[in-house]
Amino acid sequence: MIKITKGQDKSPARPAAWLPAALVTLLLVCGCEARLDLGAVGSEGERQFHRYDMLQGAAHHGAEIVVVSSVGAAIYSGDNGATWRRYELPGRPALIDVTVCGSGDFYALDTARSVWHKAPGADDWTQSVIDTPENTLSVHCAPGGRLWVSASFGTLYWTDGGDTSQWNGFSVYDDLQFTAVRFVDEQNGFALGEFGTVMATSDGGENWEPRASIPNDFYPMGVDFLDAMTGWAGGLDGVIWQTRDGGQSWQRQESVTSAPIYGIHANGHGIFAVGGSAKLVEYRGGGWRLFEGAPEVLAYMRGLDTLENGSLLVAGGGGTLALIPLAGRES
Repeated sequence: MIKITKGQDKSPARPAAWLPAALVTLLLVCGCEARLDLGAVGSEGERQFHRYDMLQGAAHHGAEIVVVSSVGAAIYSGDNGATWRRYELPGRPALIDVTVCGSGDFYALDTARSVWHKAPGADDWTQSVIDTPENTLSVHCAPGGRLWVSASFGTLYWTDGGDTSQWNGFSVYDDLQFTAVRFVDEQNGFALGEFGTVMATSDGGENWEPRASIPNDFYPMGVDFLDAMTGWAGGLDGVIWQTRDGGQSWQRQESVTSAPIYGIHANGHGIFAVGGSAKLVEYRGGGWRLFEGAPEVLAYMRGLDTLENGSLLVAGGGGTLALIPLAGRES
């Protein structure tokens, strides 16, 4: 059992509020065009994103969306992205990831081993610090509510029922970083990491077993699974690997970009990947292709999610956020 300590920062949080207008790149993009349409965004939404925001992740529950920035801000929408409000966390932590549980509780992770929690409908966040010397890299809430944090030295941390005061730990005791954890249901999940490491569980994470390593000491930066058999891992030079047998083997897929892949998102709406140089690609018709209508900006993309209303959300550097309708697109 690994104990954690509550954060000691007592500085008051800035309340969620509409901020003065600032330079921002907030895009509303048609799925078949790259035309910039700021008129539909609305002035209140524009002023929540700043050019200095490095947007790292996005998650949604119903119509509520949370996007996190490495400058310590969480930016919310309660109406599928029609309007936004900004909340700056105390101490301006460098947020690197965000996830949401089926209960509607959001959890964000920062580079200082803190997990931040926002209750459904709340604006403020509470902080807990994982008591570990390892670097924390990602956070994921599995179906059923078990919260996972991946870390260095081949370590995974988890807690049940939203209780971030106590964490359990699992480690392969090797000098590698687990970069992502993904569960497709309450029992079946995967942990991927440095040197092509792949671990799988079929009992909710109580036990983990190795699967075939991804070739060439691959470092997975973007990971997602469609089901217990099918998943993808992306990394440098636009390389994407796929498994169709639950990680027993991996096949390299033809790349359509040389930019690094930072995020992959797979569900019933489609399979998408984002990365450097604002690259947005999708898996359609048995292969990867450039996404028509991707934002034309000079920034990386890292956050990726499909919303309740069927739109694709992508977020990245320079405060860039794009909402792309997926309905009516040609196959």
